[in-house]
Amino acid sequence: MIQKKVILFILLSGIFQLSYGQYDSLPKKENPFHFEMSYIGDVYGNAAGGLKRGGSYMGMGNLKIGFDTEKARWWKGGSFFINGASIHGKSLSENFAGDLQVASNIDAGTHVYMHELWFRQDFEKCSFTLGLQDLNADFMVTENGGEFINSSFGVPPVVSGNIPVPIFPLTGLGVSAIWNINYRFTLQAAVFDGCQKSFEHNPYNLQWNFCKDDGVFAVTEFHGKFNIKELGGTYKLGGYYHSGLNEFDEETRTVNTVFKNNYGFYLIADQTVFERESQKLDLFTQIAFTPKKGNENEHNHYVGFGANLFGVFSKEKNDALGFAVAYVGLQTSAHKHETALELYYKWQFNKNFTIQPDIQYIINPSGMGEKLPDALLGILRLRVNF
Repeated sequence: MIQKKVILFILLSGIFQLSYGQYDSLPKKENPFHFEMSYIGDVYGNAAGGLKRGGSYMGMGNLKIGFDTEKARWWKGGSFFINGASIHGKSLSENFAGDLQVASNIDAGTHVYMHELWFRQDFEKCSFTLGLQDLNADFMVTENGGEFINSSFGVPPVVSGNIPVPIFPLTGLGVSAIWNINYRFTLQAAVFDGCQKSFEHNPYNLQWNFCKDDGVFAVTEFHGKFNIKELGGTYKLGGYYHSGLNEFDEETRTVNTVFKNNYGFYLIADQTVFERESQKLDLFTQIAFTPKKGNENEHNHYVGFGANLFGVFSKEKNDALGFAVAYVGLQTSAHKHETALELYYKWQFNKNFTIQPDIQYIINPSGMGEKLPDALLGILRLRVNF
């Protein structure tokens, strides 16, 4: 444990020393280093239903460091990236809501760890990335869904709830590639280690090893950009495959098969339907499916959709109002589905500070394996960029 802290400290110290030593006299546009710090805080409460009423606080801080090899006069198209994270606070879903889909996308316990650490090489029409990556940074992304707080508007629970995938908070080692075929079409694919070590055995996400029992996780995605009446839209069709997962049973001293050859498909769409100088209305939808296999894939179908109106009161489109629905179908739960309704309003005071009040109504909270009454949640999100 101490050894990993030392490695992390030396790594970050070395980068800071280089940036403020060799390059501190350069103009900002020529400095190969890029630094970004951010903090997100959720003050939340459960007003009714779920496990119990009450509230608390969660937070997440990030320190991101990028290095451009071309600006450093090394070679063209290369970049290194580090994203260190600190998450803390009492879980809303585990302690109050009892929901399966996880009402807040920063709800993940208390940890200080490495979230991303990768190298990327860009060419004229394609790029390759190798290292510790977050799948949801490039795959299964809906731009409009990202405005919402519920986790299902990121990676659908059909994927993350049935197989281990390298997403927040535990990312994984992998290689990914993006091919920009032309201005309209893009093809991308990735292969990752099939299972990430838990924080219990990997507290800083710096213990990486490949094991045949973990299998491999692969995903591919095709993008198309189309205009409807001169209004832009992006449509994504993807598929994923996991070769299988085996786990060692400490009591019986045997290796048990958790699943084999698991796969699924998804469709994501973002479309602008109205735009004028000071306002824009965007719609989005997510559809994901995986076959039901015996006791596997309890969450085998998912549908999410919603709308964002930008520029509600601000002519500069600094505010937004959104409503969305996330529905996950369940096979063996006490309920046959869990559905989250989310309504938010977001105001960006300036480039550094945003406030977002959010209300969610969870129908059939199903994260605890028992029938729970519908939950009514309130979240006040604050975001600060430095």
